[in-house]
Amino acid sequence: AKDGIYLHEAPRQVGKIYLASGARADVAVQCRCGFMAPRPCHSHLNFSAVWQPMGLMGMAPTLENTTNRLLHIDVLSSGKRNEPPLQTFSVRRPCYLVDLREVRTRHSNRHTVKMPMLYPMAVKVDGKGEPWGHGIPQTLKEIPVGEVQEWHIQGLQFHPYHLHVNPYQITGIWSDPYYMVGDWHDTMLPTSMNFATVKVNVDTFTGKMIAHCHLLEHEENGMMGWIDIQGKEGTTWNGAKKLDPECYEGSFPGPPTPKPPFLWR
Repeated sequence: AKDGIYLHEAPRQVGKIYLASGARADVAVQCRCGFMAPRPCHSHLNFSAVWQPMGLMGMAPTLENTTNRLLHIDVLSSGKRNEPPLQTFSVRRPCYLVDLREVRTRHSNRHTVKMPMLYPMAVKVDGKGEPWGHGIPQTLKEIPVGEVQEWHIQGLQFHPYHLHVNPYQITGIWSDPYYMVGDWHDTMLPTSMNFATVKVNVDTFTGKMIAHCHLLEHEENGMMGWIDIQGKEGTTWNGAKKLDPECYEGSFPGPPTPKPPFLWR
C-alpha cells in the first residue's frame, strides 16, 4: 500500500522506495539465506535523504545528501522450508476508491495545476493563484461534490504535491520506477518527470480542500491554496457502483463474492 491505499494488484516487487516528505509505504520483506550460507545470515536496508530546496534551470540541485543504515537484518534458521512468494491479490475497495482510469471526465472538470520552479511560490489552477500570505487568498477553483475531476499537474519534479480531504489516482505518468498509473496517493514527487495526470473522486465533503507543496520551506513561503467544493454535503459519485459492483459504502462488509469455479464440459 502507498499513502494508506492498497495497490490494485499487490504485491509489487521494488528495489527502492521513494518517499517525499509526508509520504508513506507499507512494505513486506522476505528474507532468505543462501543454500550454503552460515546461519544467521545478514542483510540491511539503507536510506538516502536529499535536500533540494529550489529548482534551477530545469533541474533540482542537491544541496545536501545523507546516506546511512536504516535497518540491520539477522536471518535465523526456523527449521522450516522457505515460504513461497506471496501470491498476487486484489482487495475489495470502498466506492470512493474505485479505479478511475477508464472514466471519461466532463470538460468542465479538467484543469491544469502548476507549481513554479522559482519564486514567487504559489499553487495555480488554470492560471489562477497567488502566494498564501498572512490573509486567506481567493479560491483557486470552485468544483462540484460527487463528480470526478481530472488534473494535469506541472512542477512535480520540484514540489511534492499534497492534497487534503480526497486522495488522487495517477492516470498518466511517464517511465517512473515507483509512481505508476493506477496508484493512489495524497503526496507524490516523481523521480525524474515534472508532470503527471491524476483523477480525483470528489466524495461526500464540501468546503475548503487544501492543496500545497509538502516541503515546509515552500509552503511557508506561500505555495499553498484552497479549492472550494460546492454542492450538497454527503453527495457521492453515482458512477462508482456501475464501475465496480463490489465496492462498498460505510464499514467493510467482508471479502468479495468468490467467482464460481470453472466447469469442464
